[in-house]
Order: sequence, then structure tokens, then C-alpha cells
Amino acid sequence: MLWLVIGYMFLFVFRPFEYWPVLGTYRIERVYMIALLVVLFLWQGKRHLTHSINNSILFFLGVMVVSSVWAFSTDDAYQATFDYFKLVVFYFVIVLTIRDERQLKIFMVAYIAVLFLYVGKSAWEFFVHGRYVYNMGIKRMPGLDTTYGDPNAFAASIAYSLPFLWALIKYRFEQPLIRKMLWAYALLAGVCIIATGSRSGMVTSLLFLLLVFFSTSRKVTGVTLLLALLAFVWNVMPLDYQQRFKSAFFRGVAPQAQAADASAQGRLESLKQGIKMFMESPLLGIGPGNFKYGWDHAPVGPSAHNLYGELLGETGVMGLLVFSALVILIVRTHRTIIERATLFLTVHAANAPPASVDNMRLLRLLSSASVQVVVLLLFNGNFGRNLYRYNWLWIGAIAVLSFHFLNQELKRSGAIAGLKARRS
Repeated sequence: MLWLVIGYMFLFVFRPFEYWPVLGTYRIERVYMIALLVVLFLWQGKRHLTHSINNSILFFLGVMVVSSVWAFSTDDAYQATFDYFKLVVFYFVIVLTIRDERQLKIFMVAYIAVLFLYVGKSAWEFFVHGRYVYNMGIKRMPGLDTTYGDPNAFAASIAYSLPFLWALIKYRFEQPLIRKMLWAYALLAGVCIIATGSRSGMVTSLLFLLLVFFSTSRKVTGVTLLLALLAFVWNVMPLDYQQRFKSAFFRGVAPQAQAADASAQGRLESLKQGIKMFMESPLLGIGPGNFKYGWDHAPVGPSAHNLYGELLGETGVMGLLVFSALVILIVRTHRTIIERATLFLTVHAANAPPASVDNMRLLRLLSSASVQVVVLLLFNGNFGRNLYRYNWLWIGAIAVLSFHFLNQELKRSGAIAGLKARRS
């Protein structure tokens, strides 16, 4: 069953039906998901995990449904809601099917492997076949697909994978092939983020490096390696990409500087416009996918390029409250996992079975990575629209699964009482 889930993850991330249009005529993603749901319904191994994150996700979907009723364009609102509904369905598929830490580990390795294929194929098309998008005065690498293939969205997809990549590298797999794949993807990811010419992707990746630096105990070694890495990357980066990156901090320095500065200003305008839409429709907003209809200067304007403007403008105070609760629950659950796993490894590791110690290390690493992804999503949300991105739900699924596996390990090792006593 796990491999069927991974198969759908491949279709969702790689999206071959958008690169090869002939596959789109067969609706293979939809057919595969229907078949997956049928198999899941008949499969005896599924089990439901109750958690407040599940309820928060369903509540947010409910807010989108109700908001769609009063949307300016109900067609756009229902389409956005249906797309999010599909993400929710896959969220529950993940929670229902992954049964232990070993399967979770396989799923996360598969996630990086699928991204390796997706990013690698995109790089092949860019560097070998000259497939690019020319804007802002530079050639920019897009992704293969149309859904997340925009250079900025493509760079964001790579950036959001970096914490999990680093967690799996730190886990230190015994299999040489997996270790080589992880390091190869790390190199490929760095090259491709630069090639996208995405300022938000570059700055978000830099933030990730800073998070890694602040989380390490060897600060002197960390800052030395970080500065050396940045110096090397900067020296090998083409001049126009250097100027593109500098324009994130200084005005008038990028190729086509006026357009680049206007693009940056557009992020702030999206926030201001979202607040204005919120003031006009405070309870439920103007509807999912309807941001483009709420601009003052045109009947149809651009989509939101700011998470917070999109959240306020499209879903109102109800969406703000429910989505904020979801994010808080995800972070709090992962922080609990980190705290309890660290305490277990400190107090009980010497007397615990090696498998339990290994599982606790894995859960702690994945939860630390998940918290970092939340930070990157919230930060990158200042420059792009990622409100309805799958990453929020996937780290939520990891939280629910990891919390369940953590409690199972504590029960098996008899460490629950000891952890509670130590905390008190």
C-alpha cells in the first residue's frame, strides 16, 4: 500500500501529464487516485489516528466551502476549493496508510527521490534543450509542469525540501546509494535555485542555511563553512544572477531594474489590497481564488503574491483564525515530539533497544525539519502565494504520524512515566 501512495506522490510532484499533454487526456492522476481510494477502502491495514490537526484541516476546508458560496466568481472559488479538497484527501491517505517509522522513512526518502527526478528533468530541459522563461532581463529555469512550474514556485518547491534533505543527511543511512542520492540532490538543488533567478527562492534558501547554523552547537565551524559556501556560490554565479539577487535588498541594480523593483513592490501591494478586501468582507473574504477580482484599478488583476494578503482577502477572519490555529497546532505538535524524543535519547537511550533509539532520532530529525519548513513557508509567504500549497498538509501529516509513533515507542520502552516524572 505504501508504494501505491508513493506512486501518487510521484504523479503529484512530477506531474508528467502536464509536461506530456497526451497523458493529460487520460486524466491519469484522477484515475490513479480513484483506484488508490478503492484499494484503501478494501485494505484491512488502514487505521485512523485522531488528532486536532485533522479537525483544523477540515475546518479550513469548510471555511473555503462556505466562503465560496458568496464569492464574486463561484466558478473560480469552487475550483480552488476542489483543488484543496484533493490535497486534503491525499493528506488522509498518508495518515491512514503509513503504519510505522520504517514506512515514514521510506516515504520521506521517496519524496526527495521524486523531487530529484523532477528537478533533474527540469535542469536537463534548461541546460541541455534550452527550455527557459525570459523575464526580468534573464533566462530563468521553470519546472516541468504548469501548476508549480513558474520559476518562483519552482524555486519555492526546492527550498521547502531542503530541511527534510538535511534531516535525512544527518540521519546517516547505511545504504551508500541513498547517501549519494541525497548529496547529489543537494548539489542539484543549489544550482537550480540560482538558475530560476527567483529572489524569493534564493533568500528563502539563505534563511534555511541560517536556521541550520543557529541549530548547530559548533558555531565557529558552522559560520566558517557557511561563509565559505556563500563565497563559493557567489563567485561562480553569473553576473546577471548576482545583480538579480542583490535587487532583493537594493533598488535599481537588477537587469530590467524598473520591472524588478515593480515586481517587489507588487508583493506589498498584494498585502495592502488583501487588507482592503478584508475590510470590505471581513467575515469570509471574497472567496478562494477570487483575489484577482478584488483590485481597485482593474476588473481583473493579478493573483495574490502575498500569503497574508491572500489569507485575509479570500477567507476573512474565519480563515485567518482557523489557518492560524492549524499552523500553531502543527508547530506545537512537532515541538512536543522534539522535546520528548530529546528527553528519551538523553535519559533512556542507554537502556532502550537500538531500534527504539534509531526511531526516536528519526522522529526528532523529521520534526525539526518540519518546524523549519513552517518558518520557510511563513517567510516566503511575504513574496508569493502559498496558502493552498500541499506542503502545509504534508508536514501536518508528518506531525500526526510522528506523534503517534512517538507514543508507541514510549509505551514499548516503558518510558512514559519516567518522562512525565522528569518533566515535573
